[in-house]
Amino acid sequence: MDITRFIELGVVSAAAAIVGSMLGLGGGVFLVPIFTLFFGIDQKIAIGASAIAVVTNSVVGSSIHLQSRFTNLRLAMLLQVTMATGATIGAIVGVWAPERALNVIFGLVLLYAATSMLLKRTAATAQELSEVDDEWNLKASYIDPASKREITYVPQQVRAGLGVSGFAGMLSGMLGVGGGVIQVPAMNLLMRIPVKAAAGTSSFMVGITAVATAFVYYSREKIDPTVVVPAMIGIFLGSQAGSRLTRRVKARNLVLFFTIILLYLGISLLLKAANITLPGQK
Repeated sequence: MDITRFIELGVVSAAAAIVGSMLGLGGGVFLVPIFTLFFGIDQKIAIGASAIAVVTNSVVGSSIHLQSRFTNLRLAMLLQVTMATGATIGAIVGVWAPERALNVIFGLVLLYAATSMLLKRTAATAQELSEVDDEWNLKASYIDPASKREITYVPQQVRAGLGVSGFAGMLSGMLGVGGGVIQVPAMNLLMRIPVKAAAGTSSFMVGITAVATAFVYYSREKIDPTVVVPAMIGIFLGSQAGSRLTRRVKARNLVLFFTIILLYLGISLLLKAANITLPGQK
């Protein structure tokens, strides 16, 4: 194994995990594009490695989110039903899908997530409980360390959220991204959940979802240890740092950082599908 390449993959994975844990995306949404665009790794191999890394990221990152009370466990277990089902279906489709088609789908997903959050950055910060019907008994609260305020919220449009979770699961299985790239914006914008609670809840969910994806890709011999091992080490280290940083970063700054990175990666993948590479990419 090339030690230099091993270290590079580990460092990149750690950076992806830091951002992924902060945003509840699992890291794979950054890992797969970076591995394919900058390291020339086969996309199916990158997706398989990402799925395993997402499980690691979720286990480490979600434990810290749980301590901070960012995770809404009732909501997570409810949405997980449709998300896990969709992930299994998506993984089977993804194994056979052409690489160019995956690049287009992945690029469009990233652009959607980035633009939706950018246009509505102020959505879902806090709610007046007297004005919200808690039909599903999902009310939760947490102390935001950045503002020192208690944030209480009630998820809305839960039935629509279940449908979106199924779709997020399909994308998770197909692209190895954990599903958070759709789940976090949907919970924030559709279900009116504050972004830190959405990130914490998503981080808990994506690990379970990624297990189904990893199993399908393993059965098709799309798991390469020389890629998986440095990715897992980097993810393990980076996810701890990212989860702790979430406590100190203001939600508005977190969302802005999220959109800039996803816009760049999304455009890069669409260009690659058209056989155009930006400087520094492969």
